[in-house]
Amino acid sequence: RITYTGIAKKLGMSPAGVMKKVRKLEEFGIIKGYTAIVDHAKLRKPYKYIIMIKTEPGKHLAVAKSIQERMRESILEVHTITGPYDVIVKLLAGNSEELNELLKKLHSIEGVRETNTSLILETIQERISIVPEDIRLPIITKGLKEG
Repeated sequence: RITYTGIAKKLGMSPAGVMKKVRKLEEFGIIKGYTAIVDHAKLRKPYKYIIMIKTEPGKHLAVAKSIQERMRESILEVHTITGPYDVIVKLLAGNSEELNELLKKLHSIEGVRETNTSLILETIQERISIVPEDIRLPIITKGLKEG
């Protein structure tokens, strides 16, 4: 965690200026919340997988929502996508047996036709968001609604 003073030093701004800017970003929904970066290996979930899913025509959204609801404890991300697959899932598992159980659960969801699973060997870069290069610039809020 970094304080407003720490951010201010890095950006060459005053702590009050940083606080004002952060509050404005929050008010306009640009900053939606704050999160902890978790070391999943220390929680006995060391393996990350990407699963590409083909669904029955027109079922991609229902499948994605079912995955989110039924596999919540292991899912990091669920997206509907373009291309040869319809849904992409990033999930965690502690071992191959757990992955196998998750895949069985996934294949039991109505509308799932095919899956392609890849183990993430090494994460080179992982970000939650991209921050503008010069956050000191004025934030243009024209056209944005608060909240």
